[in-house]
Amino acid sequence: MNEWLFPVFGALIAFLIGVPLLTALARVFLSALPQGLDGASLRANAWRFMLIVGPSLGTWAWLLSASVHQANEESALTACLIDHFSGNLLRDEIFFGLLLCAILAIGVMRRLHATFDGHRLRTFVSPQEANSGDKLRRITEVCACHVKLKAIVDRIRVVRQGLAPACTRGFFRPRIELEEQLVDQLSDDELTAVLLHEFEHMRGYDPLRFFGAQVALSINPLASTLVHEFVRYRMIREADCDRRAVQHGADPLALARSIVLTAMQPAPAPHVSALGGHGLRSVQVRVRLLFDYAAQSPEPVRASVPFGPASSLATTLLLCPHVLGTGPLDILHTSIERAALLLGWG
Repeated sequence: MNEWLFPVFGALIAFLIGVPLLTALARVFLSALPQGLDGASLRANAWRFMLIVGPSLGTWAWLLSASVHQANEESALTACLIDHFSGNLLRDEIFFGLLLCAILAIGVMRRLHATFDGHRLRTFVSPQEANSGDKLRRITEVCACHVKLKAIVDRIRVVRQGLAPACTRGFFRPRIELEEQLVDQLSDDELTAVLLHEFEHMRGYDPLRFFGAQVALSINPLASTLVHEFVRYRMIREADCDRRAVQHGADPLALARSIVLTAMQPAPAPHVSALGGHGLRSVQVRVRLLFDYAAQSPEPVRASVPFGPASSLATTLLLCPHVLGTGPLDILHTSIERAALLLGWG
């Protein structure tokens, strides 16, 4: 029993007290971010994502890194007050790390269960690829006319039925999937616009981002206070992909027609980067913005920053315990075991 005191109570305190406090702080900062769909809101969207995932996944990452650091016998501190058996601190930290991994695994499974019904799960695991050489040849010809699309033509698939008529899938090597019925309905200009939109999702690893945000919310006790911000993040991200597609040469009106064409389809899974199916309000705003783009000269494409706020925060949290030490975790560990001694559990 003693060897589980710190792992169990430490995890409970971290996720039932620490994460809610950080979530409340994140809500304060989120309320200060631009709420519309102007340029300022597009630029601030990366910070919105960081504030959504940071309270839970950031806490998880720091605790796991700190437990790995403490589990190293050379850096082990005298944090254990209770004499379990030999290697007590090392064993405590290993149990704590395993419990953290179990929490994340439960969050992933909860997210998958809530996202997919039986049909969608089959489509997610094994989409029905279409044996349509003429459609693939047409896509190849369209991509050959655009330098950005030419480089990714081998990562475009045509399927009979997918998670959405047009979407980007894959966490670490994203690919674009188009349903064959949609390919038949699109003109060459519209097909180019759709591919450029999905290219931006693929370049930004949006399937991984969306899924990570869903997992972060699934292990956050105050997730309900951040769900609306995640919906806003996705809407702004779709508008940003529209804007960048136009900057890369997509016809704004052709992209608007494509969005309207897919608008009546069922909503895609929350972590799927899809062209349409995100609600009437989103469609109206995106089409209005695209009409504005059509009335003015497109802006030049700006180079993307290689490390955004979320990736920078993740790197900092993972390295911080190894550079600055694990003081907060030591205090938590000592406090739990001191309380156990007072209660006669030691």
